[in-house]
Amino acid sequence: MTTRAAVNILGATGALIDITSLGVDTITTEHPGPGQYMIHGTLGMAPAPEGWGYVLNQVDAACSVAIVYTDGVLAVSVAKDGEPIDLAHSITLHVAVESLPPQEMPVPTPPPTDDPLDLAQAEIDRLRSIADYAVAPLQDAVDVDEATPEEVASLKAWKKFRVALNRVPEQAGYPQVIDWPVSPT
Repeated sequence: MTTRAAVNILGATGALIDITSLGVDTITTEHPGPGQYMIHGTLGMAPAPEGWGYVLNQVDAACSVAIVYTDGVLAVSVAKDGEPIDLAHSITLHVAVESLPPQEMPVPTPPPTDDPLDLAQAEIDRLRSIADYAVAPLQDAVDVDEATPEEVASLKAWKKFRVALNRVPEQAGYPQVIDWPVSPT
């Protein structure tokens, strides 16, 4: 199956300016001599009504153009007053190209459903980590008999918080409804 593309070629060098394609866009050019442009990767000119042939920049309006498609090469010859001449500006060719292979539309993935049990366990783990971090230095101070009364009270509050976290799964509405314990300050 074929479709069409518009190829813009720079007159002075034969280089591609750009390609606008409804299919493949692997088109290359060469400029073997004055007024000669070779285009590879097309299937020739796009036939009417899809194609309009070619369009010269108005600077090159006095030039004549001949186009031949042979052996997979689109040959464009430009002349002025019967002599080969490079285009001063550019030419746009409306060519036929292979269609892109059909691609399956990706099946949209449904948004992740957050499992309430997973969310609750992740929050318990997060809060437990905070509590463990707070307990460790306080417990060290108690263990070496260097804890202040405030540190002993803080240690007890953090340990009560950890116990409350461990009991969250025992709540009646768990995991949909949770009465979260309040962390010590």
